[in-house]
Amino acid sequence: MERISQKQARIYVKHIYWITEQEERALREQLSEQGIKLRSAKGIMCTPLDPINKISSVAPQVWSETCYRQGGWYRNSEKNGLYLIVSSFELDGYEEKKAATITESDFVPPRLASVRDKERLIGEPELHKKLPTEWTTIRDIEKRIYLRWARRLGSDVNDYHFLYLSHTANHSNFIKPVFFVEGKDGIIPYSIDRSAHLCSCCVELFQVLGQQFKEKLVAPCPGATIFARLKPDKYLRVKSTKVQPNNAEWYHEPL
Repeated sequence: MERISQKQARIYVKHIYWITEQEERALREQLSEQGIKLRSAKGIMCTPLDPINKISSVAPQVWSETCYRQGGWYRNSEKNGLYLIVSSFELDGYEEKKAATITESDFVPPRLASVRDKERLIGEPELHKKLPTEWTTIRDIEKRIYLRWARRLGSDVNDYHFLYLSHTANHSNFIKPVFFVEGKDGIIPYSIDRSAHLCSCCVELFQVLGQQFKEKLVAPCPGATIFARLKPDKYLRVKSTKVQPNNAEWYHEPL
């Protein structure tokens, strides 16, 4: 595990690992012996995505703190109980634990979703098999926060229902995609709306949703632009490190 150079630091890259509590303790000790501090995320899952954070750990309980409702996707997944490691450099000896590599892209979506498209997406049966019960329970204060964040990113939206529709439909698109581009390893689903209208991009970036695809293109949500300083509307490319079977059955014909 070598320290990254200044030149490498200017290139945005994050390596994603999922490990057990025991493995996290061993990694923390190993890094400490090399003079590298493994930071622990506090309250929010997305702060390790900040370019300034070299390597961070997200404990299972963090998914049930500030973003409890959004953390339901994690708690409903096979990753529940595992520690997330987000690193700017690859970890020797943890190759089998690596889930993905995240880099910046210059992707421009060929089309964004209309309200009608989003309504179709939230009717997808596969979505409802995975939908956390807590996802549908939104406090008034949270509604106000998301409306304020959307306006902060340039949207004129004043209806939270529109945001909830957009948030849910976007996650659905990474379960059974309608919006995607073709890649050499199959389809590449992408975020269906601008950053202002998204939520919890962490579940796609960290391979909680959409891990069946070799690649994804994910736009940061408002929280990630605020707490991780990601660029609004700048899509990130998520490349899975595990070769997946043919994913033809996982998508709809495009609209």
